[in-house]
Amino acid sequence: MAITSTLERAGRIADDEPTAQVVRLKDGRPVALRVAGAEDAVAVQRFVRGLSEQSRRYRFFAPVRELSLEQLERLTRSHPPDELALVGEITAETGESRIVALAQYVVCEPLDAEFAVVVDDAWQRQGLGMQLVGALAEQAARAGVTALNGFVLPDNWPMLSFLARLDCELDADSDPNLIRAVKRLEAHEAVL
Repeated sequence: MAITSTLERAGRIADDEPTAQVVRLKDGRPVALRVAGAEDAVAVQRFVRGLSEQSRRYRFFAPVRELSLEQLERLTRSHPPDELALVGEITAETGESRIVALAQYVVCEPLDAEFAVVVDDAWQRQGLGMQLVGALAEQAARAGVTALNGFVLPDNWPMLSFLARLDCELDADSDPNLIRAVKRLEAHEAVL
C-alpha cells in the first residue's frame, strides 16, 4: 500500500489540498485516511465524546469525557516531519462525514517519536488501527525517525495484542502503571 506517497500528494503534507487515501477494512467498509488539521477540532471532540469510557481511559489514561482546547490543538496539529496527526473518516449515508479513528506521532528526541492511536469502538478489529499506524510509521521513517514509542496501560489487552502483532518491544516503564512499546523503523521503507 502506497499510503505515504498518496498522503504526500493528497494531504496537507505537500500541497494543502484536503483529499484522502481511501482504504478498505476487513469487512469491506471504506475509510478515508487523511492528515488532520485545526479545522477538525469539533469533529475530533465529537469522536472523543463518542468513545466508550474504557476506550477514552485506554487512550488518555484518565476517564475524560471531552478534551481541553490545548489537547484538541495537540491532536489536530500536523507539522511534518516532527508532528503528524491522521484521521480515519467515513461518510455516512446522510452525506455527513465522521471521524472514526485518530493516530499521531510527535518527535520527542532526535531519532525517536511518541505515537498513539485510537479507533471508535464500533470500528475496532477491522484493520483500521494497523492502516493508521502503518501510515504513521512510513512517514516517520521517511523523516529519519528510527523508533516509535508509546505507552499502554497494563490492563489494555487489546492494544498489547495489537502491538505484539506490530512486532513492538514491550517493556516495563519506570512508571509501574505503564508499559512502554517500541516499534523500530527502517528508514525509507514500508514498515507494515
